[in-house]
Order: sequence, then structure tokens, then C-alpha cells
Amino acid sequence: MDKRYLKEEAVHGTVKFPFAVYRHEGEGEFSVNLHWHDETEIIFLKSGKFSIDINMQKYRMESPALLFIGSGDIHGIHGGEGCRENAVVFDMKMLSFEYYDSVQHQMISPLLNRSVQLPLIVTANDIIWEELERLYGRVPEEACKDTPASRMRVKAYLLEIFAYMFENGKLINIGNTVDYESKKIENIKKVLGFIQENYGKHITNQDMAGVLQMNAQYFCRYFKRLTGKTPTEYVNEVRVEKAAQYLFRTDRKIIDIAMECGYENMGYFIRRFKEQKGVLPSEYRKSQNSVINSQNR
Repeated sequence: MDKRYLKEEAVHGTVKFPFAVYRHEGEGEFSVNLHWHDETEIIFLKSGKFSIDINMQKYRMESPALLFIGSGDIHGIHGGEGCRENAVVFDMKMLSFEYYDSVQHQMISPLLNRSVQLPLIVTANDIIWEELERLYGRVPEEACKDTPASRMRVKAYLLEIFAYMFENGKLINIGNTVDYESKKIENIKKVLGFIQENYGKHITNQDMAGVLQMNAQYFCRYFKRLTGKTPTEYVNEVRVEKAAQYLFRTDRKIIDIAMECGYENMGYFIRRFKEQKGVLPSEYRKSQNSVINSQNR
């Protein structure tokens, strides 16, 4: 199974500067489905309550907090009404040095090959919080200026964040071991990739189980245990999110969008859409002129 089908479609930054900032400033609820990307992501939970999924583990979080999502980590996030958050997504290679030195050897290379990992969550109760929040705040602030000098400062502040965590013993040395948890994560990536590739078609539990060469009944229990959702629930979530994107980005008829996203029964599509989004598809199209940008990450 080609894992590229699980990756989101968004391009983060440009070839010249592989760095992007995303924000959600309280326009209703906030939701990003399970996905992964090669880039590193830092998420700042500014206000509100959040439900976070990272590598098949679920976290209930209250702001403020910083989340550090590593390359390849499966993650999703849901924020309640009026929540506020922002995130930076970047290619860790942008911090590499052309001249190979001890910093590259001891810090950057281990972060790139993931023999050293960033802490998953840092909250306001952590002793490093105040300085870490200050350093992180400068990153999106400088990025918005979009000048050569500001881009240099973005890199400098990211390096300072990692240096600060390094000197405070917050970087996690995991070596190069591959354990059972990693195998489970790779299995889920394969299944989610299959769903992303085939959401517009009829998908059965047997089809998804076949990706991992499992018995369908065992697969359903396995998937639910790791993701907290049944395979059918997840397929419907993906289809509704795809439909929401079509509703915002195109003028196509709702019935055509429903069929494109794998729904042959219009009534069932409307019911599933309202359950997930809280409004009818037609109402969503009218009200989501700006909110959809938060779903591109």
C-alpha cells in the first residue's frame, strides 16, 4: 500500500521556505481528521478544550498547551465551540547546517532520523512553559512578515526552542529501536491510506481487513481498539469531510457531491452530514466561507 494516499493534500509553505502557519480563532468548532505528514508540527492550544489523537492515543486537553507532532505521527484534533489555536508546520531539514558540525551531529541529525524526539505535550504546569511560550510566540509573528530577515528569525527561534528543551532535558532519546507500537501505527497508516484512496467507492470491512491480511471480525476489533472508532465510523467521517470541502470549494449540486463521496442514498448522506457537522449540507455551504481554511492542515 502506497502511504502517499494517507497524506493530506495541503502543501506546507514553498520549496524556497518549507514553513506554514495555520490559525483557528473561534469560528465555531474546530476539527482535523486523523492524518500524517513528513513535516514536523507544533500546535499551540490558546483557549478552550480539545480532544487530541496522537499515534492512536487519545488526550483530553485544556489550554494553554503546546503539542509537538513528529514526522510521520498520525494525529487529529477536535476543539469545542469558540476554541482558539494556531500551528506551525515545517520541514525539519530547513534547520540543517551546510557545514557539518557538532550541533548538526548532536541535535539536528538525531531529530531528523528520530533517534531523538521532541516531548509530546508541554503544559503551563511545566517549569519550561513560560520561556517556551515566549519563544514559540515569536515564530508565527515573524513568519507573517515574510521577508528574508524574518524567515531567518523563524529558523533562529525554532533552533532556540530545541536548544532550550535540550538543555532542560526535554528531548527524548529513543535510539533506533522499532517496537510493536510502531508496527501498529504503520498498520493503521496503511488502512487509512486505503480509505483516503477509495472513499468514493463502496468499501466493506472485508476490503479494509484485506489490506492487513486479517480476518474481518478481528480487524474491526483491532481498528476500534487503536482508533476509538469502528471502520465504518471512520469511513463516514472521511466522506463527510470530503463532501464539506466540495461544498465550500465548488458550486456542484449536493446530490452529485454525495455520490462523489460514496453515498448512493441522499437521505443517509444528509443524516450523516448533519450528525457530524451539526447543520444540513445546504446550510453548511452558506455558512462556511472562511472556516474551511482550518481543515487544510
